[in-house]
This record gives sequence, structure tokens and C-alpha cells, in this order.
Amino acid sequence: MVVLVTVLGRYSPYAPVGGACPGFLVQSGGVNLMLDGGNGTVARLQQQVAASDLTAVLVSHLHPDHTADLHSLQYLMAHQAPDREPLPVYAPDVENPDRHWLEPTSFGARSIRLLPLPVDEGIAFGQVRVYFARTDHPEPCWAMRITDGSRTLVYTGDTGTGVDLAPFAADADLLIAESTYVTANGQNRKGPGHMQAGEAADLARRAGVRRLLLTHFSPSTPVADAEAEARAVFPASEAAVEMRTYLI
Repeated sequence: MVVLVTVLGRYSPYAPVGGACPGFLVQSGGVNLMLDGGNGTVARLQQQVAASDLTAVLVSHLHPDHTADLHSLQYLMAHQAPDREPLPVYAPDVENPDRHWLEPTSFGARSIRLLPLPVDEGIAFGQVRVYFARTDHPEPCWAMRITDGSRTLVYTGDTGTGVDLAPFAADADLLIAESTYVTANGQNRKGPGHMQAGEAADLARRAGVRRLLLTHFSPSTPVADAEAEARAVFPASEAAVEMRTYLI
């Protein structure tokens, strides 16, 4: 089965001119999953898939750079897919006032359905199965392992090195890992919950994945330097390119 991943956005905590915050579209066998939905991602989503064909949204955590566009998603669904079943939006069931922004308004009540992210049991969409693992981040965050039985993608969400995700990511065909900082430019971690490019590459190396896609760049991060730092540790590393579709 062919698995496609389109990068809708790669920046945090805000998007530079022409960019967008984190978001990905994963497609396999008629299943279309949106992973996170930061600023600018819903407009880009519409260039890839019709609203009526979106299967579900999976939210790694509730920080606004990963969810800001999802409030407006209900209006897209109401206007462009009024006759379909409500779109499931799975988000962490944690106490955070930001979760309120994912709740459907009275206008969007028939458009989306907010559900707890099934972090313990995982979830299946047709032939696609998704598993979850808690990451190292101040806001409760879950990495995702997505497989159709033949190809496997792992998305770290936001994480530092305090949790070892290597067993969870083991042997994946593609690892999409956050790379907020670049040590070569003096960008050391300013707090818990994020990785440097070399640390993301070390995770890829230890997990034995085939390819590493770096994402979650600060707008001030020299992306070419992040790529070089990662490749020195794990040669099959590259920076995610917005609106590029990757075949797994």
C-alpha cells in the first residue's frame, strides 16, 4: 500500500512570511488523516484533499501552534461538506482551557465531533492503525506511530530527550521528528520539551529508521544548518519542505 505524507507546516511558535505552523496530511488507501493543525494549515489542507474526504484529525497536544487552525475547521466542514457525518477530531483529554477552542460552536455542532485521543488502546481507520506514546513536553503530548501494515510513519509531536522514543519508533520507514534548535549556531535548549537537530538524528539512528524528516523549526533556525547537523549523525536526514508530498 502507498502511504503519502504532505507537510502542511513546519514552524513554531509562529509562522514566518509564507510559512505555516505544524501540520501534516497522511494518506493511504482512501484514508486521509490530518495530524495537528497550526496556523496556516487549513488553507493548505484544501489544496490537497476535499473536506468531504477528510477521515479524521489527530492532535498531539493542545499548544496553540499545533491547534490554532482547528477552530475554523468546523466552518470549512459546514460549508464544504454539510451532508457528511461529523468529522472526528481526536485531542488529548486533559485539563487545559485551550481545549475549549476545539469544541464545536452551535454553528459547527453538526460539522465536527471532539473526542478523546485514544492514547491507551490506539485507533484504526480502515487498514490504517495508529498507536500513541507519551513524549517529554510540559503540555501532555503524544507521539504517533501510523502503519497500514506495510509502511510505517512515526511523528514525534513535541518532545525533549527526557523520554526515549527509540523503541516506539523502531524500524519505521519514516520518522518525522521535531528539531527546534541547532547547536552549531549556539541554539541550545532553553527549557524542556524540545530537541536539537543532532538529538533528533540520534533518535533516528538508535531507532533504526530508514529516513528522518526534520520539522518544528524556529523561524530563526537556519534550516540548512539543522539539516547538516542531523546528517552528521544520521545521513538519511533532511529538512521537511512545506507543501511537499513524501512517498513512504
